[in-house]
Amino acid sequence: MSYTKLAVRGAATVFIISIIAAFLGYLVRLVLAKNLAVEEFGLFYSVFAFLSMLSIFKTFGFDTALARFIPEFLHHKKTSYIKSSIIYAAAVQLITNIVIIIAIYSASSYLASNFFHNPKADFVLKLMAIAFFIESFLLVVKFSFQGFKRMTLFAGIDIVRMVVVLSTILIGFELSYGLASPVMAYIIAPIILTFVFGLILIKKVFPKFLKSELIFSKNLFKRIFRYGIFVMAAGAGTLIFGYTDIMVLTYFSGLTAVALYSVALPTTKILIYFPRAIVAILVPLTSELWAKKKKEILREGMELLYKYLFIVMLPLALVMFSFADIIINVLFGKNYIPASGAMKILSVGMIFAAINGICSNFFSGIGKPQIASKIIYSGAIFNLVSNLVVIPIFGIIGAAMTTTLSYGIMMLMGLLDINKFITVRFPIMIWIKTLTAGLIFTIVIWLLKKVLVLNVWVETALVLAAAGTSYIALLFLLRVIGISELRNLYMRIAK
Repeated sequence: MSYTKLAVRGAATVFIISIIAAFLGYLVRLVLAKNLAVEEFGLFYSVFAFLSMLSIFKTFGFDTALARFIPEFLHHKKTSYIKSSIIYAAAVQLITNIVIIIAIYSASSYLASNFFHNPKADFVLKLMAIAFFIESFLLVVKFSFQGFKRMTLFAGIDIVRMVVVLSTILIGFELSYGLASPVMAYIIAPIILTFVFGLILIKKVFPKFLKSELIFSKNLFKRIFRYGIFVMAAGAGTLIFGYTDIMVLTYFSGLTAVALYSVALPTTKILIYFPRAIVAILVPLTSELWAKKKKEILREGMELLYKYLFIVMLPLALVMFSFADIIINVLFGKNYIPASGAMKILSVGMIFAAINGICSNFFSGIGKPQIASKIIYSGAIFNLVSNLVVIPIFGIIGAAMTTTLSYGIMMLMGLLDINKFITVRFPIMIWIKTLTAGLIFTIVIWLLKKVLVLNVWVETALVLAAAGTSYIALLFLLRVIGISELRNLYMRIAK
């Protein structure tokens, strides 16, 4: 089997398992929203975001470095180096996490009063800090699996983790533990998983662990540290971008606003699950085409991605925009309907996010991940500064606007940087025609929602069927797509 087929198969496996884990994670969010007060829901995810920000410093990239160095040491049959690397990663995380926990325990009361503005934040912070401490060791196990190319185990940890979390939460709510239910779930899950998967690692995947010599090598530690620091720096941008809006909302707008935003953003992110399927195979394919200097094929592929990703993402975003109230009400209940305004804005942002995801993985595929890091840091800085200005005035609407604009800026930077390596012709006219079809698609939805007075489910189905038919018909009429093009595309994919 060729490298490409192996890489694509592995990437596809990880993608499928990741989607299942993401679904379970979203299901956890639904359960919490149904069983906690709005402010308690906001408090939990605010603390979660706060600790996720601190996780920048808890690993120093040592866990991720295992995925980089274990294959090298396996190739050279240096089993003692593998064992030592795993021990180094665990030891570093033990030290950094102890420092972080001491800091949190010392400041939790102050943070509860002056940042979170809720006394319950004190015990939630302390307990969730323990959860994040334990989970850091699970990450050592997880990335060790990646290093050994045991991708099913690597990705499967996330599924098992969310199953244990969800089960524990449901039991906790059944016993009327309230807010303590998710907190305890996030402590129990990593304890169980670290023990179980740790045993699998040392008994099945790397049975030489116990017999191998532990080497205290200064040079080995330096190699891992240097790589880990680079990874940590690259990952910091993602964490800053992902959680600063929650932090700023917590301080300026309160926990209810956090709760609403913690419903709107994850729901709109469902839209980018489709492009993630493309991303799963983009990196290995791009890597091989770039290595073989087949730039023309790569250029054609990117142009097709730009075209068809927009064709698919636009109506999905417009559906979420048009039915935001209904989606929020059905999934989370009427208390969360005020989140629909932010959701409408964010649905547009997800189009930009999807295209940016393609760009980022292109840079990874050609061996230029630093460009993707530059872009994410630019987006993170813009998002942080904008949030500090806009959120105090507009609340969650301001957070949604800054997130959408940040995705847009990152997308533009990515598109421009790609052209430094391959000359891609942006399908401007295709995008304009697609937008025209999307506009009419939205008008059809709006008119039918005004005219039809039926059961909500029947009405929604009829509206989507009519609007979807009009959109597809317009794509053909405006010559955005054609039968022969689709046939040729199918044949190329099949080949």
